[in-house]
Amino acid sequence: MAHFPLQDEAQVTHPQVQAIYAEIRTELGFGMVPNLFKSMAISPDFLEANWKQFRSTILAGNVPRTIKEMIGVAISQAHDSQYALKVHLHSLSALGISEEVLQMLVSDFANCPLPEREKAVIRFGLLAATKPQQLTEMDYQDLHELGLDGAEIFELIATANLFTAVNQYTDALALEIDIL
Repeated sequence: MAHFPLQDEAQVTHPQVQAIYAEIRTELGFGMVPNLFKSMAISPDFLEANWKQFRSTILAGNVPRTIKEMIGVAISQAHDSQYALKVHLHSLSALGISEEVLQMLVSDFANCPLPEREKAVIRFGLLAATKPQQLTEMDYQDLHELGLDGAEIFELIATANLFTAVNQYTDALALEIDIL
């Protein structure tokens, strides 16, 4: 059970929270507000700051959202963050990723039927999240050789940072999996 109450859309009376919920429902693409954001409504400014960070990191940029969500799967699995893992898998499913790929992402990443470029990007994101001190110049060089530019590599690091924080936050709250 979550340690803080979730504020469903019907319960929200604060205009700032109502406006943010409307943005989330529309822009996230699922027609609902995930428990992650419902748990933040207790502090409208915190909700707004986190939504803006999520939007600018995950919904914007040149790295496809599917890749960012796959990085989220890898990070959440490494941190054993069940809420975040389930949310990322649901997001990928809703974005059209096949059930086979989703299962392989979790159970057998080495043999997952993704292009090697995508696997390298996911591995980089995971390393940035779990062992950032171990990133080497060669890791960056490898991404450049795969065609990524500095802005895209920055997006990968920002994604790793965001999803690490989301894992910590959702685990500390014991956030319940969304009913979808």
